[in-house]
Amino acid sequence: MYSSSQSSGNTGYLSSANPSSALPPPPAAYSNVNPTSSSYFTSASSSGIPPPPPTQTLPSSAPNSLRHSLLHSNQQSTSLSSSSEQYHASRSASGASSQRPRRTSEGVGFRRITRGASDLRPVVNQVPPERRLDPINGGSISPLKALTTHLASTYRLINPNFRYELSLNPRRVLTKPSRPAGNNGMDNEDSDYILYVNDILGGGSAGDSNEDAADTQGRKGTDGHKYLILDVLGQGTFGQVVKCQDMKNHEVVAVKVVKNKQAYFSQSMMEVTILELLNNTWDPDNKHHILRMKDTFIHHNHLCLVFELLSSNLYELIKQNSFRGLSTSLVRVFTNQLLDALTVLNEARLIHCDLKPENILLNSLSSPEIKVIDFGSACHERQTVYTYIQSRFYRSPEVILGLPYSSAIDMWSLGCICVELFLGLPLFPGTSEFNQITRIVEMLGMPPTYMLEVGKQTLQFFDVLEDDFNGGKVYKLKSLEQYSKEHNVNEQPSKRYFQQDKLEDIISQYPVMRKGMKSADLEKEKHNRIAFIDFVKGLLHLNPHQRWTPQQARLHPFIQGEPLREPYVP
Repeated sequence: MYSSSQSSGNTGYLSSANPSSALPPPPAAYSNVNPTSSSYFTSASSSGIPPPPPTQTLPSSAPNSLRHSLLHSNQQSTSLSSSSEQYHASRSASGASSQRPRRTSEGVGFRRITRGASDLRPVVNQVPPERRLDPINGGSISPLKALTTHLASTYRLINPNFRYELSLNPRRVLTKPSRPAGNNGMDNEDSDYILYVNDILGGGSAGDSNEDAADTQGRKGTDGHKYLILDVLGQGTFGQVVKCQDMKNHEVVAVKVVKNKQAYFSQSMMEVTILELLNNTWDPDNKHHILRMKDTFIHHNHLCLVFELLSSNLYELIKQNSFRGLSTSLVRVFTNQLLDALTVLNEARLIHCDLKPENILLNSLSSPEIKVIDFGSACHERQTVYTYIQSRFYRSPEVILGLPYSSAIDMWSLGCICVELFLGLPLFPGTSEFNQITRIVEMLGMPPTYMLEVGKQTLQFFDVLEDDFNGGKVYKLKSLEQYSKEHNVNEQPSKRYFQQDKLEDIISQYPVMRKGMKSADLEKEKHNRIAFIDFVKGLLHLNPHQRWTPQQARLHPFIQGEPLREPYVP
């Protein structure tokens, strides 16, 4: 350690102002052996050359051999000291700067190190001794993994009494709202079952008091499958859909948990009946693009339906494409599969009643294979008891006007879906039923007179006028102001999404993605659009009796991939 005086300006041993005054007296060994050692020590220190080692002496009782070795060592040290003095004197006389000479491999104080060939071999995948082995995946566990993915085993090494249980993890709630309000604290205020991640559904749960529980358990669920909740997939009018894993065969499935209300329970039981009929009788080989139902059971008074897990729906596909339309070729692929599914429904005398892009799912993101889902609103053609059906954008004119309906309403929905896939936007995005029928009339014209005369809701939207020529009735769509005044609403004008008014103009003038397209491709696209216009006009016929059936539509040149030489007549 330096003292405070040294740190304030005195540089100690290497002070060039007065080296002798700054040095301590030399050891006695230097004075006895070499009388000039004191002056040498001073000059050597000031010039940066280290002092020679001290002379060693032995007692008189030491052996002669050891005395001889020591004498030789002292003589060599004296010789080295003299050589250093001569070198220093010559450097000073020549005016060269005083610095330590460069040592070479032959200089004093160096030792040649010899390495063997084994020292030059690379060490590959050598496990550090402080790392432990991974018993599952093999290899060693890095410090990063030890504190992340292997944290539980790390804690167990520190404390053998530590135990980790997956079931003890904090459970993330999936249902909103999540505040208990009924069914012994298991349901929320909307009668939805409050679901948590890592909860178990099924397995013969207690608390199944519904009268139809025994019937449902008798159909399926007798093997007591249990389903581990992984995440939520969606929430709708009838309940929730969650992603689960079958704990028996580890298959990942989708489970629909119906609300704890009798009306929803009864309607969902109809869905179970229809899907069992379709899966077992009409599509036993799973070839007609209809959702597969795997299991049903009652869980704490909630009917649960287990389905195969599918991928994104067609609305999400359009959204991912920035609401730009798909190619006519891809529209043809999707439409052909939908017609296949609707053909099966038509032959079974069933109506889906809620066909829309959200209810058409891709099997996977790597394939254009699709399936029709959500048969919660489906019914038999002889049991059309509900009047408020179909999502508004895809609602047929006969349903809006209050006429009896048939499977033709599904073909209307299909026509709307096909155009939306091509344009990227809904064809009839009505904000209300009046706005919906207004958009339809503006694009396709007035419905047939017989529909207006029979429809129970006709006078909600149309005025009746007398025909001066033949005495018949003439119907006129009410104005926006008149409808708003009569129904005490503030109906807004329709927002226009297309510059054209007519269906054929909207499709034919839709911009073509010309990038990378050759002239032959452009010509093919032109012919595809001509065939596509003729095809969708047959699906969107206002008269349901003249609207094409799925069997007729499947033979259209657009679906067959052939050019349209003349208007198609089934």
